[in-house]
Formats: sequence, structure tokens, C-alpha cells
Amino acid sequence: MKGYIGAVILGLVLIFGLFGVVVCTERVPVGYEGVVYSMNGGVQKDTLKTGWHLVSPTKKVKMFTVSNEQLILTKDKREGSKEDESFRVASADNASIAISFQMSYRFTPDTLVQTYKKFKGMDGEAIVNQRVTTVLKSKVSEVTTDYSLMELYSGNRAEINDRLTEYLNDSFSKQFGIEVIDASIIDVHPDKKLKEAINDRVESTQRTEKAKIEQEEAKVKAETDRINAQRDADVKKIEAEGEAEAIKAKAEAQAEANRMLNESLTDNIVKNNYIEKWDGKMPTYNGGGSNTIVDLGNISE
Repeated sequence: MKGYIGAVILGLVLIFGLFGVVVCTERVPVGYEGVVYSMNGGVQKDTLKTGWHLVSPTKKVKMFTVSNEQLILTKDKREGSKEDESFRVASADNASIAISFQMSYRFTPDTLVQTYKKFKGMDGEAIVNQRVTTVLKSKVSEVTTDYSLMELYSGNRAEINDRLTEYLNDSFSKQFGIEVIDASIIDVHPDKKLKEAINDRVESTQRTEKAKIEQEEAKVKAETDRINAQRDADVKKIEAEGEAEAIKAKAEAQAEANRMLNESLTDNIVKNNYIEKWDGKMPTYNGGGSNTIVDLGNISE
């Protein structure tokens, strides 16, 4: 009988022990860390890492994601978003336009305990849903007010998203202990009236750009014509200068030849040239009915 009672007691102890283990066991999912709080000791300094942990029933564990999570606020239904969670932001030209937005984030592991204390026992999900989402919309608008409606609608979206990421990361790391890995406007949703205004601006911009292009083309053509005219004038000038130099050089050469010829001509040379060219016939002169023969050899020098 005693043996039976002992077995029953042992069985009860094992059952209650197993029940206690189950009740006191806390699982921290992959990508999360747990902050432990007890009524007596307050918040523990060390957090629970991924895995199974034995935790006293008097303690509570709050989970915070320390791996990348996404917050999605879109017009259409997507993972993590309801039917329409898009929100409106302001532009530099005082327009208001709805956008779809997404943000990749994680809680900073080194500040989890401080974050838990700051938000009075809220876990990571509650902080994001109840605090971050509300502040997020105004923070995004603080960035978009530096850009015009056209820049938000069809401008350099990569530049805007880089600024959003930097601005939100700086703000949320201080305010919520959150690291923003990436923040981006994924779509813009103008209403009918705003879309008509955007189309008008697009057409106006296109007309302006076309006019600028035509003006630039006219300037280029005028400059090209001017350069060609100047080039032709320069070519003609060079040709004229060349011809003038050639004439001058020819005249100078002829003058030099004449000078050298004059210097080389003596009376003997002239007589000799004359004799060389003489055909041997005596010149005759008919006058007064009689022939007069002139003897060149007797002509005195």
C-alpha cells in the first residue's frame, strides 16, 4: 500500500513538474530577442536570445524583432497591409498627394531594455503599430516638402528614398530604438483632379523643353554659320595674301634679274652680241639717186 501511495505521489510530482516546465518554458523565435520583466526585480539587464528558455511564472517576456522586418502601407492589399493604408504627404508647391510606402527596419539589440522601459512594457509590435506608424506619416511629409509635386510624381525617386531612409533612421533610432534599413515611396496616387493638373504640367513642361531645344538648335546653327563665314573669309584672306606675296616675289625676282642684267651689260658685250647676230650683209641706204654704203666698222666708238 505504501509503495502504491509513493508511486502515485511520484507520478503527481512528475506531472506537476512537467506542467511547470511547460508553463515556465518561453520560446524566442528566430530573429527576435526577449526582454524579461518581473514584478519584484523589474527589467532584467540581459535579453533572451533565439531558442527555448526556462522563465519563472512571475516573469513576463516581451518580444522585439532584431532582424529585418517590413512595415507596408499601401493603397492595394499586400502582405502586411490592409485594403488601403496609403497616406497623404505635402509637397514644396503646397500640393497634397497620396502615396504607398514601405520601410525595412529592426530594433537595435543594444538598446532593447531602454526601449522597453521608455514605452512602459510595450513589445516591439505594439510600439510599431501604435507609435511608429502614427509618427511615420508626419516624418515622411517633412522630407517630401522639399520636393515639388512633379518631382514626387515622376522625378528622381531614388534620391527621395535615400533621403527618407537617412532622415527616418536618424529620427527613429533616437525616438524608438529602431534602425531603418530602407524607406521608400513605392507608388503615388493622385486623384482625378490632381492627375489632370499633373498632365497639364507635363504638357507645359514638354512645350517649354521643346522651345528650349529649338532655341538651342537656332543658337548652334547661327554659331555654325558664323564660324563657317569666318572660315571662308579667313581662307579668302589667306589666298589673297598668298597671291599678293607671289606677285611681290615675282616682281622682286624680275627686278633683281633686270638689275643684274644691267650691271653685266658693257659696250663690248653689246657690240659682240650685235656682231653675233649680224648676217654678213652690209646695210644700204638709198638716197638722192645713188647708193650709199655705211661701213659699221668705221663707226667711231
